[in-house]
Amino acid sequence: MSNRLSSKISLLYTSKKLPWIIIGLGVVLRVIQYLFNRSLWFDESMLALNIIERSFLELLQPLSYQQGAPVGFLMLEKTAVQIFNSSEYALRLLPFLSGIASIVLFYEVAKRLIKPEAVPIAVFLFAISEPLIYYSSEVKQYSIDVFIALSILYFVTRNIQAKRLTARNIIAFGILGAIVIWFSHPSVFILAGAGVSLAVFSFVRKDWARIGHLSIAFSFWALSLILCYLVSLADLSDNQGLLNYWGGAFMPFPPSSLGDIKWFFSTFFELFDNPVGLSLSGIAALAFLVGSVSIFVQKKEQFFFLVIPILLTLLASGFHLYPFQGRLLLFLVPSILLFIAEGAEQIRYKTRHNSPFIGITLICLLFLKPSYSAGYHLIKPRTKEEIKPVISYLREHEQSGDLLYVYYSAVPAYKFYSNIFGLNDNIYIEGVSSRDNWGNYIDDIDKLRGNNRVWLLFSHVYTHQGVNEEKFFLNYLDRTGTKLDASKSVGASVYLYDLNDQ
Repeated sequence: MSNRLSSKISLLYTSKKLPWIIIGLGVVLRVIQYLFNRSLWFDESMLALNIIERSFLELLQPLSYQQGAPVGFLMLEKTAVQIFNSSEYALRLLPFLSGIASIVLFYEVAKRLIKPEAVPIAVFLFAISEPLIYYSSEVKQYSIDVFIALSILYFVTRNIQAKRLTARNIIAFGILGAIVIWFSHPSVFILAGAGVSLAVFSFVRKDWARIGHLSIAFSFWALSLILCYLVSLADLSDNQGLLNYWGGAFMPFPPSSLGDIKWFFSTFFELFDNPVGLSLSGIAALAFLVGSVSIFVQKKEQFFFLVIPILLTLLASGFHLYPFQGRLLLFLVPSILLFIAEGAEQIRYKTRHNSPFIGITLICLLFLKPSYSAGYHLIKPRTKEEIKPVISYLREHEQSGDLLYVYYSAVPAYKFYSNIFGLNDNIYIEGVSSRDNWGNYIDDIDKLRGNNRVWLLFSHVYTHQGVNEEKFFLNYLDRTGTKLDASKSVGASVYLYDLNDQ
């Protein structure tokens, strides 16, 4: 019975139709999330304002609101806005298309790097990955990072890892690398991984001609990286606001305490939850380690090709050049999923005769949380800070002479949507940011007293270590005035108060 079960599973895994069915599922999940058209949240709205308000030339300068993004990505976003309009659909079009194309590219890469039986596992995990689906509808560059990482992997596995290199392939490889550096900051890690792996194995084989050919491509990359650094990366590396925000995401280098050692373990397991999207980190880590050994034994060059970018990114974080955390590591998700899928299949294969349910159970556990999340969001798409409904409510219920106070973190989203909702002529009071001295918030509110209709708009509220700034505002407002109206949505709210002292 166990042999028949194992045989049926193998037939299912090797079916040529199954991957394309899974790819279709992944496309549907991304289309539904894109069409849902959720509100821009804090980070998105800040980048969107830069794209909309600046000219092409001005986008080469340091961005406002302490934002950072590749120059090429910004140019494509600006082009989309000019061709279509400044809607969320236009701003999210490039990440969405990148997310769709990435599924197909991932399938093509997986066929070349892991066992045939592991390919459907990898493609399914990629197709239903919560972070990958979400960032395909985000006005940020992270979905493009994934697409470019896969493009490099695909090009190398298809054209470069052959024994003989043609001049056409080398020139194409050089041009590809030189271009993608402008569209994806972490592409340098993928390119470096490919370059180091190809050069080292060519050196081991004493293939000097191959090394010479590869050096031509490398020179293209080096020149492009130098120019890109001078144009944009130099300013970005000096952005102290971004460095402070990602302060805990840099590897302790060199590690000098037990806390530093703990950082490596916690970061390793956290990696599988965010950005990979597998909440059962222990099981994912086990499959990852088994898959790493399996690929290393069978395909050493491919192993280093996949693992070197991870190590280089980690090393760069040690020098505070690139944070090793969360969405900034989304470009590594394809490589990590390949290791996990290979490991899961290796465990299933090794236990197929004596304990076939071990491998099946492990695979099902890997699928469990992302499958539930994908199914749930198929019905109820993801939201983050739905400020549109509360601005719409404000627009419908405001009266002549009303005052509007916008909480400081809600300002970027309000600025973006003010034109859409016909509020661009409205005068509003921009709130102060004063986390170190809450008395400044009270002073800010006291300036509104004496008015019998004051609206207060909140979103992206600061909540940390028991602190909730919106609740602080409301507690003080309830003591100094009377609440007349309110409207709430996910991550956003608006209140109407009578603050007339009389």
